[in-house]
Amino acid sequence: MQENLIKSEPLSGIEVGRESEEMCLLARLFNGFANSTRLSILLLLVQRGEMKVGDLVDELGAPQPRVSDHLRCLAWCGYVLVRREGRNAYYSVADDRVMQMLKLGEELRQDNLEHVEACDDIE
Repeated sequence: MQENLIKSEPLSGIEVGRESEEMCLLARLFNGFANSTRLSILLLLVQRGEMKVGDLVDELGAPQPRVSDHLRCLAWCGYVLVRREGRNAYYSVADDRVMQMLKLGEELRQDNLEHVEACDDIE
């Protein structure tokens, strides 16, 4: 497994380090997934398809302004698309790779459940 990671080329050209612009942008990309409300929104959109903001609010039990803020973040990152019809805004997943990221994250979580649960205890 480690050999596969070393031979992988997609990340080989990225400059590492806290000050690296590429690392900062990559971190921002992952930050779009780093919130339980945003992840819930993405998962609902993957499972149910296009949804109105009000339906997401009802499903999540979160205040409408908070859901709207998260949707703006997800749209800005390119994870969701918005379609307006009159006064309604409908959201959907913008890219199939979002679903792949969610699936991969769930697989990693399942494979490392004990470690993920204890992660905060290390600090």
